[in-house]
Amino acid sequence: MEGPEVRGQRRHHDRRRHDHPPPCRRHRPCPLAARRDRQAVAADAARGQGGGRSDRHHEPGQAHERSRSAVNAATVRTTVPVILNPSARNGAVRKRIAPLKKVLAADGFSAELVESTSEAHATELAARFAEQGAPIVLSLGGDGMVRAVAAGLVDTDTALGIVPGGRGNDFIGKLGIPKNVSAAAGLIAGGRNRTIDVLDLDGRVCVGNVSLGLDSQVQAFADSVRRIRGHWVYLYGLVRAIVRARRIEVTLTVDDESIDFRGFSAGFANSGRYGGGLKLSPAAEIDDGLIDVVLFTDAAIPLLALELVAYMFGAGRRLHPHIRFTRAREIHIAAAEAADPIEIVADGDAVAQTPATVRIRPGSLTVRVPA
Repeated sequence: MEGPEVRGQRRHHDRRRHDHPPPCRRHRPCPLAARRDRQAVAADAARGQGGGRSDRHHEPGQAHERSRSAVNAATVRTTVPVILNPSARNGAVRKRIAPLKKVLAADGFSAELVESTSEAHATELAARFAEQGAPIVLSLGGDGMVRAVAAGLVDTDTALGIVPGGRGNDFIGKLGIPKNVSAAAGLIAGGRNRTIDVLDLDGRVCVGNVSLGLDSQVQAFADSVRRIRGHWVYLYGLVRAIVRARRIEVTLTVDDESIDFRGFSAGFANSGRYGGGLKLSPAAEIDDGLIDVVLFTDAAIPLLALELVAYMFGAGRRLHPHIRFTRAREIHIAAAEAADPIEIVADGDAVAQTPATVRIRPGSLTVRVPA
């Protein structure tokens, strides 16, 4: 496996775009018109200001539907759909509804709150709003809710807005979205649209990272604690997991390279952030069309613990020689022959087992971010 010097060679955008045909698009939403004084904002959202995907998916010379679509004052719609995970933060997420509504009202919008009953339900709701022509759909919850809503919006022109309401809220950190509810809600009117990549885990959309091994153990310990907040709960989980760390043996097919891996953890990063702000891959880019592959190889546990701490807080490569890097567009993961399936974690949730395949879906999601 090649070291960091490979990165610059594999980030060539022209080659990457030709390697990936444009995804099939769903129904193209109609532009949203807000009140007369909010029409410009709504039009920007509908057009994908600051990074919409229309240019990327049209052949040269083809007429753009959006450019023909004028904001029609007769079809005024000021409602912003908000999909809520009512169990986020053990129900405390409901306290965020009032400040969210207040900001939206000040900007000329009202919130259409819909509670999801499951991840699949949240995805279905998001897809339905996109089909109905909503230029933006808000997710109110943690990273799991973001993943669920994003799954319903990929390959559409409907933007994902994020109002954080979970414990980790790692995905927003990479995008610069504030943790403050009012500030995050203010991006609906004052932000811009940005096109990003998502991960595909056997057909399941993931926005941040996919991992197996030590990470799943860290997540299990972190989930068992309620009184510790932010990244501290994940540091607690990391310490507990290292003490009981179990090695994994898998065969990884990283693009065309086969790797027999024995170690503690394998991570595949899009955003590169997890654990309340810890960094699975500090150099990961969310719009480069590549997956950052991070392997925590076999080492004595005390040494590995020191290297992990140094690595997650951004220390130089020489301080963690047992952590290896590369980049890829597709990774197939298979457990060793006759071994039990290994649990796979995506965006903080255990969602699958080996064998599995992780792929990148370049430029398939639009997200509302700070201007």
